[in-house]
Amino acid sequence: MFFLGIDGGGTKTTCLVCDEGLNEIFRTVGSSINFYSEGLDTARKNMKEMLGVIAENTGISHFDGVCIGSSALFGKADEKTKSDFCDGVFDCDNIIMDSDLFIALKAMEKENAAVVIAGTGSMAAGFNADGEIITKGGYGYLLGDEGSAYAIALDGLKAGAKSLDGMDDLTVLGEKLLEFAGVSTKEELIDVFYTHMTDRKKIASFAPYVSRAAADCDLTAMGIISDHAKLLYKTVLALFAEIPEKPHVALYGGVFQNDELFATYIRLALSDKCSSCKLLEKEPVYGAVIAAREQCL
Repeated sequence: MFFLGIDGGGTKTTCLVCDEGLNEIFRTVGSSINFYSEGLDTARKNMKEMLGVIAENTGISHFDGVCIGSSALFGKADEKTKSDFCDGVFDCDNIIMDSDLFIALKAMEKENAAVVIAGTGSMAAGFNADGEIITKGGYGYLLGDEGSAYAIALDGLKAGAKSLDGMDDLTVLGEKLLEFAGVSTKEELIDVFYTHMTDRKKIASFAPYVSRAAADCDLTAMGIISDHAKLLYKTVLALFAEIPEKPHVALYGGVFQNDELFATYIRLALSDKCSSCKLLEKEPVYGAVIAAREQCL
């Protein structure tokens, strides 16, 4: 028996093929299958390409169970949404399509679980008293995503631009902005950002510059990291208000993994409000395989 777990994040998709013992057979990473940001046709095309890579490398094209965790969803997909995305793409009779938070929670292998995600986007989720998943945040880069790489990067870019004009406190973010854009003068920034730097993933890739500046005690960068950690903390508190007991919390996403200051702030802030709080030990795609297998037990 073969099971396929899929973690469809905002900027990339990870596929993991396992046998009935959850032993890894093959994995591949491809483009996003978020059908809201990419469009349905492109999302289906990207998924087919990854399935082609799997078949080419393993000879496996039929799966006994498939679970798709998608950043395009807040919860379990209705039949139309699942049909629109899956029909003609997968050779499988048992398909689950749910949010990327669902598979992260499954990866924790705990009933009383909550997960906080800070990657390109951000949100929090956990199980309520009825065992149903509830979410907070996740409104996307226009309406929210506080604590995400995109939001941190955007504030860092704005602070850098102000610094170049001498408007705010001294910060290295001005010179980091020029370095990031690959230019030597502030006048060149307009063309770079409004002509070429329109992709969210590219913008979000400035977040590590802010994190490194904060680690080097740049006060402006430290303030940005602290402010976004506080905003994400408020999101988590809103989640906890609807959870019956102190949950086990897993932190997941590039911001947590690459920014120790940010992760430490969240861990300390939540320390007396949860049973445990640490980085997610097993990647969400593993939780997708668990869910795929459960359909066949």
